[in-house]
Amino acid sequence: GEYDKALHMHEKARQIRLATLGEQHPATATTYSRMGSTYDSKGEHDEALQMHERALRIRLVMLGEQHPDTADAYSNMGLTYRSKGEYD
Repeated sequence: GEYDKALHMHEKARQIRLATLGEQHPATATTYSRMGSTYDSKGEHDEALQMHERALRIRLVMLGEQHPDTADAYSNMGLTYRSKGEYD
């Protein structure tokens, strides 16, 4: 896949969302989540985890623990740990 092109597009989206919505916005969290999934697909699991963690932190603050998008953030982190081979 063309992961680097995808990441470039995600980065552009992130910059726009930061400029217009700020860091603490659910749409910004979605961009971090998408970046994390792309890094995971690329095999860059540590970078993927950093992006998913950022998404999770934003969603916890803005949406709360019991929101479906927060659950997705936890799930995405779990998928990345599985890809990385860390099961403990």
